[in-house]
Amino acid sequence: MVWVDVPRASGWRAWNAAAGGFEQRLAEQVGPPVLDAQIDSETRQGQDYVRVRVSVTVQAADVGGAVTAAWTVFRAAAGEIGGWDLAAASAQVRPAAPAPVRPTPARPERRRHRR
Repeated sequence: MVWVDVPRASGWRAWNAAAGGFEQRLAEQVGPPVLDAQIDSETRQGQDYVRVRVSVTVQAADVGGAVTAAWTVFRAAAGEIGGWDLAAASAQVRPAAPAPVRPTPARPERRRHRR
């Protein structure tokens, strides 16, 4: 799971007008290796600032590949919409939990018979 946080300097009203199209384009990005992509949160900070958090679930071999895929998804969804402060963007990554380990059955002890 990768979270991409990107501020918008165009304000809450402008974001509300653009959010529907952004969310639709975000959903269109789902397909291997992207398993899910959605708006996670929108945080208003003053009149002219909104921070948008997008969560992207990616199947990748490593963290770098996951972040790259998530950033590509964000950029495709953002399209030509202006107002993004890309220099202030940040990302957080949480690798998937490792597959559960199955305990190996205990081998019965071999008894050695003495003659």
